[in-house]
Amino acid sequence: MRKLFRIAVIGFSVILIAVLVAWWAMSATQENRIMDDEARKAAPGTFVRLTDGITHYLETGPAKGTPVVLIHGGGITGMEVWENTAPFLAENGFHVLSYDLYGRGYSDRLNGDYTSEVMDRQLTELLQKINFPDTINIMCMSMGAMIAADYTAAHPEKVNRIVMMDPYMTGDAKPSALLRIPVVSGLLMTMYWYPRALENQRKEFVDQPFFESYAKRLDYFMKFKGYKDVNYSTWTKMQPYSKLSKLEEIYPNRILLMYGSKDPYFSAGIAEVYQRHYPTLKTKEIPEAGHMPHLERAEVVNPVILDFLK
Repeated sequence: MRKLFRIAVIGFSVILIAVLVAWWAMSATQENRIMDDEARKAAPGTFVRLTDGITHYLETGPAKGTPVVLIHGGGITGMEVWENTAPFLAENGFHVLSYDLYGRGYSDRLNGDYTSEVMDRQLTELLQKINFPDTINIMCMSMGAMIAADYTAAHPEKVNRIVMMDPYMTGDAKPSALLRIPVVSGLLMTMYWYPRALENQRKEFVDQPFFESYAKRLDYFMKFKGYKDVNYSTWTKMQPYSKLSKLEEIYPNRILLMYGSKDPYFSAGIAEVYQRHYPTLKTKEIPEAGHMPHLERAEVVNPVILDFLK
């Protein structure tokens, strides 16, 4: 019996050591770059230091144009998801502000948690710091809708119109219980999630050649230290909390909700949930589009945005 116990202990120890060695080796190759001044030389736009860190932003369009702020979702590529939206709005006379949320794009990766409070503070401070017009329009996508709702509910008189693209505000995305266990979560993020993270986003696109192009930028930003941390923190500190009640604090007839007909995360049924909290909600389904219709079907989405904001 003792011999079997010793064999079991030795076997377990060997497996544990092998797992730890594999974890160490994978960790060393996954996030091997730092978001610093050298990396930021490749970025367009401007940088400003706010309370929680450096924020990357870009202003386009006429300075006296109708102001609109673009808030991207949780994706690591940041403001680049607006590459088919920001130029279109600028060409049509809008004063466009795009920026990278903390942990994404060229903005700082934080040492603390990525919470709704931190993201709301980033937007509020950015608008004040760069003296952006007091009254704005907002276009947001996915998790960015949580930030837009927080800001608008706190300043309803400062927001004219909101376009929500495949929003996430329901709080339904609950992380696995295993991610609540410190050591286990680290092993899972490194050995299971990270190696699959890029390919897992393929389902968000209908146009697969378009995904291949997007994946190159995704792969680039995944290499910067903090990618696993920003996702883990967002899953556990921000996404599990519903913001639907914030809609009830926003003035009526201000929101247009658009979603891709083949978005794996959003459907007409979910749109009905939003409508119960905001009865004057306007909705528009974009055919043959996934989670980012404004990227895949810009020729369909852009005229709808323009019509609503004007």
